[in-house]
Amino acid sequence: MPSQLIMEGAGVPGAADSYYSEEKSLTVVSPRTLVPEVGFIMVVAVSGVSFQLMIDESPATFVTVLAANTAGMVWSDGSNLYAAGASGNARYFVLAHKP
Repeated sequence: MPSQLIMEGAGVPGAADSYYSEEKSLTVVSPRTLVPEVGFIMVVAVSGVSFQLMIDESPATFVTVLAANTAGMVWSDGSNLYAAGASGNARYFVLAHKP
């Protein structure tokens, strides 16, 4: 029988015993800025800020995985996920596994 995942007593985002990081803010420099964290990224909806994945390096080609002003969750490998827009601050939480 597989083990059960039990979460008890988890703290609020940013607390030492939380599964969520504190809220992160990343200043977007047009046209896009790399999201440097690795892991599941829970995006807060921000007007004018979308999230894009680089799918080719030469020429640099991007696809939008979360449209502007849309909340959602995406995976970041620290190298290919970007916050995009003319300006603004991307807001998100990083989810982590706690032993």
